[in-house]
Amino acid sequence: MGRGSGEGHSETQWTMSGEDPREHPVSKAQLNAFMVKVAGDAALKARVDAAADSAAVVVIANEEGHGFSAATWARHVRG
Repeated sequence: MGRGSGEGHSETQWTMSGEDPREHPVSKAQLNAFMVKVAGDAALKARVDAAADSAAVVVIANEEGHGFSAATWARHVRG
């Protein structure tokens, strides 16, 4: 039970947090599309630059029709 229990726990953590530790191609595509939009819109870039944290950037992106997680944004910022 010990080993199976640990694997189930890990899966539960992913489900509860909403974050999959692997990069999703859809999230990456959404991030790339958002970055293109930001690059072409000075006002949007100013909003992103002024965002307090990754969660705030995700809210802005959602308002602009792009969906990705705060973790995806953080990985992008870290490079």
